[in-house]
Amino acid sequence: MSEKFDVIVVGAGLGGLSAAATLAKNGQKILLLEKHYRAGGYAGSFVRGRFEFDIALHQISGLNLVSKRGFLYRNFENLGITKRVDFVRLPNVYRSVFPDLDVTLPAGRENAEGVLVDTFPNESEGITRFLDRVEATGQALTLLQRGATSEEEKRKIKEDFFAYKDKTLAEVLNADVKDPKARAVIAQIFAYFGLPPSKVSYLIYALGWGDYLRCGGAQIRGTSQMLSSAFVDIVQEMDCDVRFNCGVKKILTEGGRVTGAITEKDEKIKSDYIISNVNPITTCAEMIGVDKVPSSFFQSLQTKEIAIGSVCVYMGLDLPQEELGIEDFEIFLNTGYDFESFWDKLKKSIEPADFGLANYNAAYQDASPPGTSIVVLTTTSYAEPWYKIPPSEYVETKNKVADIMLTKTEKTFPGLRDHIEVIEVSTPLTNIRYTGNPGGALYGWPYSPKETLMNRLPQEGPLKGLYFAGAWTQIGGGFQPCIMSGMMAAQKVMFEIIKNEKVK
Repeated sequence: MSEKFDVIVVGAGLGGLSAAATLAKNGQKILLLEKHYRAGGYAGSFVRGRFEFDIALHQISGLNLVSKRGFLYRNFENLGITKRVDFVRLPNVYRSVFPDLDVTLPAGRENAEGVLVDTFPNESEGITRFLDRVEATGQALTLLQRGATSEEEKRKIKEDFFAYKDKTLAEVLNADVKDPKARAVIAQIFAYFGLPPSKVSYLIYALGWGDYLRCGGAQIRGTSQMLSSAFVDIVQEMDCDVRFNCGVKKILTEGGRVTGAITEKDEKIKSDYIISNVNPITTCAEMIGVDKVPSSFFQSLQTKEIAIGSVCVYMGLDLPQEELGIEDFEIFLNTGYDFESFWDKLKKSIEPADFGLANYNAAYQDASPPGTSIVVLTTTSYAEPWYKIPPSEYVETKNKVADIMLTKTEKTFPGLRDHIEVIEVSTPLTNIRYTGNPGGALYGWPYSPKETLMNRLPQEGPLKGLYFAGAWTQIGGGFQPCIMSGMMAAQKVMFEIIKNEKVK
């Protein structure tokens, strides 16, 4: 006999987890199905030797741990996450290292502006103007979310938000700041958004960078697996069902709407609503079937570009990181200021571009066993060049790429290689294996102006009762956007459930 649930959530990445927890808290009977043995996706961890590595998390935005009034913090409070997870504020946004320049950008608008102006005094007016612009964009989004109540507020939304919907970061930044070095320092975390300054949306960069600058980023004590596990605990405590090692083989449909799912264990489960945290391409092509999905919808998915993946070098070191001079949490190691030129090579080459170094013990000292430290090197990389590597040469090739990154790192931190106790290397192919994302994409679709915020794929799917959550849908990829996307999907499902109950 088939079971029936109010909502089936497919996939326990952050989008699926936040959707399931939100619905469970609203009294819905939820079934969360996950093919892996535990929750999280990119928001998880793995163990090598005596070290536990965070898979992907660098910094979470949206928490504002100083006032505890950030958008994400308030939602975490409502769900009960803040009682279960310890968040650590990062005092600096990042450190930028160039051959002839080394700048650390602290959290706090005034602090960051002071460093930028002191470093580039000839650009003081342009820097202040750009920071004012970024701040106004963030305020306009708050007004938009809250709902404008006056003509002045509507004007601000129009001028400070919608006026930039088609603009790239370079278009806006370059109009205010002329010095290429100053531009590079300000645009440094473009890799967080998966596109270079000339292609990445100004809006998404301004909102993310602005939040880091204003409030400081946050880390999770004990890796992001703690956050994913907390979501699972909340769902289970609301008497809902979470099943691991239990993926979905088929989403059932009838008459243009979903009716349930068949698991990989051949269990048939009924539901009028399904939220898929699996990428929409796989959801439609493999779980539902192309013949059951409107052709126009599936064709629109196929015409979209897939976002970039990553290469990561995870290292457990046999000494405290301070002994190597690694003191900041997020350090970007750059060979030059032209971010555009090396980005153009990524589609054709596996040679690593410039990269970031994350030093987890700088966030919280007990990130690794006493007397040790964890350091992770991360660079952007497309999957296409990796597809061409013969399987017999794959391990050797990824180790060569890691060696190049280590050699570059030792120019700033000599001797690091001598203290590696454990090392693991991941590539876009690793991402594909564990997430199923086409191209090993980190962010779903690229964060270009036409794929940013509300321009992205909506939560509502092409069939009645089908919804999407996660990086591929509104509002995008990254920890905060994925969590928000799941909450948005849950809200839309709740609206439909309540509406249908009133009809009955």
